[in-house]
Amino acid sequence: MRKQIKILKLMPTLNPSWGGPVKAIIDSTIYLSKQGLKVDIVTCDPINSNFHNLNQSKIINTGPSFFGNFLFSPKLFFWLLRNRKKYDYFIVHAIWDFKNILARFLLKKKYSLFIHGSLHPSEAKRGLFKTLKKRFYWWLIERKNLLNSRSILLTSSMEIKQLNKTFVNTSKIKKTIIGFGILKKEFNKTQTLKKFYKKFPYLKKKDFFLYIGRIHKQKGCEIIVESVNLIKDKFKKKILIMGPFSNLLYELYLRNLVKKYNLENQIFFADAEFGDIKWGALYASKAMISATHGENFGISFVESLSLGKPVLTTFKVNIYKDILKYNAGLISKDKAKDISKILLKFDLFSKKKIKEFSKNSLLCFRENFDLTLKKNNLASYIKNEVKK
Repeated sequence: MRKQIKILKLMPTLNPSWGGPVKAIIDSTIYLSKQGLKVDIVTCDPINSNFHNLNQSKIINTGPSFFGNFLFSPKLFFWLLRNRKKYDYFIVHAIWDFKNILARFLLKKKYSLFIHGSLHPSEAKRGLFKTLKKRFYWWLIERKNLLNSRSILLTSSMEIKQLNKTFVNTSKIKKTIIGFGILKKEFNKTQTLKKFYKKFPYLKKKDFFLYIGRIHKQKGCEIIVESVNLIKDKFKKKILIMGPFSNLLYELYLRNLVKKYNLENQIFFADAEFGDIKWGALYASKAMISATHGENFGISFVESLSLGKPVLTTFKVNIYKDILKYNAGLISKDKAKDISKILLKFDLFSKKKIKEFSKNSLLCFRENFDLTLKKNNLASYIKNEVKK
């Protein structure tokens, strides 16, 4: 009988508030299990955490590391030291943290790394001090971690091009494109919408555009507010901006901006929602809206497409060419005047036109971002790596 291949994924956290990668990683784990692989996940979440239940996979929480999930974790070190021989291969998610050093010294080149957009050129625009700190850490530690891996795993050819323009030198690091995506969510639409409208009664029977993600300047959230202000005499639809705020100062800035433009009855903020309420928001919305300055993949966009909801976003999203190819949304520059134009343009489309966009969005998902597609070849990649 052929031995079952055992895989371990190393994650800082599986807390849904970490964003889209968690959804993709959970879906990927489910699908890899269906492909005959045994997949476990180890995290630095609190030991009693129960963010996800997976029938075919174990989730091992080693407990918080010092200074949060991303830094020194002796518990993870000792767990990995004791258990690494149980696994045939390792997939490491995210960079700039302690587990990557562990991978280099303990996993003996039996691992690959998903960087999840951490080397996107836009990261260099988050401040000179942060950029210099990352460049120093890269030169001293992180570059060696990635060089020691079999490959870093990327989601598109555009991501490879962006690595040539980023703030560190990745030229000698092996790169492999792995199709990326999610499993289509199945749910009771009636019950899901009921839960959503119970939480957001002011949106019932209203047309609204939805932003889901971290509420952060990098995501261009203030541009959404500015764009609505530019067209508020013509544009009367609601905007729901849903997700965790990046910090208090930015939250105050956005709320004051909405107040300044007298948009309190048109633009609403909500904390991050998960499960039925999140899916209800996606399903009830007219379209997804994002003015992001840089998005490696954009799981929330793919979730939107999977429900037949078009995406209005910028050229800074790596999947924008797919959206344009399928006519599954509208794309613009990441400026308020440009976002306002596509927002108004989409809002003026006829019901027939929007229905076409909806069909195109679903087709775009089915042919590009459904994990069950052959082009999403992580299972084949792992099996080939194990044979080496």
